[in-house]
Amino acid sequence: LLHLVALTFAQPEFLYYNCNTTDNYTNPSTYRANLDSLLSSLSSKTDEYGFYNSSMGQNTDRVNAIVLCRGDVELDICRRCVDNSTRKLKQVCPNQKEAIGWYDDCMLRYSNLPIFGTFVWGPAFYMWSTTNVSDVNRFNQVQKTLLDRLRTQAASGGSRRKFATGEEPISSSDKLYALAQCTPDLSELDCTNCLNVSAQVLPDCCDRRIGGRVYRPSCNLRYEMNRFYSETTADEPSSPPDAPPSLAPPNAPPPLLPSGKDSSTTRSIIISVVPAVIVAILMS
Repeated sequence: LLHLVALTFAQPEFLYYNCNTTDNYTNPSTYRANLDSLLSSLSSKTDEYGFYNSSMGQNTDRVNAIVLCRGDVELDICRRCVDNSTRKLKQVCPNQKEAIGWYDDCMLRYSNLPIFGTFVWGPAFYMWSTTNVSDVNRFNQVQKTLLDRLRTQAASGGSRRKFATGEEPISSSDKLYALAQCTPDLSELDCTNCLNVSAQVLPDCCDRRIGGRVYRPSCNLRYEMNRFYSETTADEPSSPPDAPPSLAPPNAPPPLLPSGKDSSTTRSIIISVVPAVIVAILMS
């Protein structure tokens, strides 16, 4: 007698996700079919630069999607992360036309609205270490110097990658490591603005902390006292294709939703990773 056992492999949990419940779709529907078809191709079409955007459908059934992997992540890891994201995001946002989810290695965002070449403020979330720095003045000085440099470097990148990493010594034995990244469909100005807005919240979310992160749909900023990124990344071609024209940023921030599920309330997102074991894993 042969017994067949079906195994279900759960997708890893997002660092954070958001489902916009203001516009939903039914299943089955043309929108859902377009979404399924579009998401099924994202992983294989993401190249070594870790960015891909595409659309499917027309008018109210049109779906737009963006994939962004961390700039130092190898292609196979990037694609695996994208594949997990496409499966997980439909699970946690089963009927929403607009959703976004972040893993440590990648972000997936889709919407029925135009999202290419557009700087958006949110939803956003922050993470920080529970360990404080010992020399606050010195740390803040080094942090500002490093992040200022990386924001400029990332924003000046081409249409395939806007990404920069670097380090600065804090003392004879300690260094600060940081990362700045934008979706490369942004203009240099929009990337700069996104990273500047993210840097401005660091004193509120992450003051005196040895590590902090700010994630937005259009950019992310991160610093830690341990090297958390790979030292080598693929060089961008000397003559990349022209970037899509950047759209003007909105006059006011869109709603920032207060949970990993949904809300229509306009407010900031602050997520503190408190348990020491989780912090050690995330911030190491």
